[in-house]
Amino acid sequence: MKRRVIFFLAAMIIALAAAPGLCESMATIQLSDDGCTVPEQGVTVEGSTVTILQPGEYLVSGSLSDGQLAVDCAVDGKVVLWLNGVRIHHETGPAIFIGECKPRVVISLVDQSENELSNGSQLIFTDGDEPNGTIFSRSDLTISGNGALMVTSGAMDAIVSKDDLRIEGGVLNIHAARHGIRGKDAVEISGGDLTIEAGQDGIKSTNSKEAEWGYLRLTGGVIHILCGDDALDYETTCTISGAELQIELQK
Repeated sequence: MKRRVIFFLAAMIIALAAAPGLCESMATIQLSDDGCTVPEQGVTVEGSTVTILQPGEYLVSGSLSDGQLAVDCAVDGKVVLWLNGVRIHHETGPAIFIGECKPRVVISLVDQSENELSNGSQLIFTDGDEPNGTIFSRSDLTISGNGALMVTSGAMDAIVSKDDLRIEGGVLNIHAARHGIRGKDAVEISGGDLTIEAGQDGIKSTNSKEAEWGYLRLTGGVIHILCGDDALDYETTCTISGAELQIELQK
């Protein structure tokens, strides 16, 4: 029995070491249609919308059948969303909406977790033609970790950042009615296993007004794109070095 206890404790220590940040103190958010459980401070719940108002690290789990996880911080500071078995569908808007947050927001996929984000086919725009992604961010956005994430857009784009978008890890399965991954200033992919199925462009960077932006940089990861238009669409430069890229055009 003593040997079994020692082995169990050793296994727990190894597991915590393999998931940096999870062994530290962080706020927890449990999503549920029957009522979300959130920290007493820094997070609000209004109907089926959970909004993070303060920088910090948040461990998020649970599901919403028609709701939203939002980040809207009035003060500067990094926000890290650790997704650990999250399933969110929003029929008329982004499943995850990120407002103006500096320096950036990180979506980190917990090891071995499976996460799903989706929206419906009729979005309601609140600012021109935005927000128009299943994940929509007005801030710099990073996606990392070793878990899995499925993103399905029934109407527009799947993952959108109005600043720069970085993907550093994770198993991403992306289905988009329009564009798969879109960053305004830049899209940088340095790791991960990505499958992108897009009605129009696969990966896109759109800033045409500033010479140093509007670029794609693919330096790692495995990327498979099935698209109806351009696999890679950019305004300035596209660098591919170290990434494994496979491209198919829809027939």
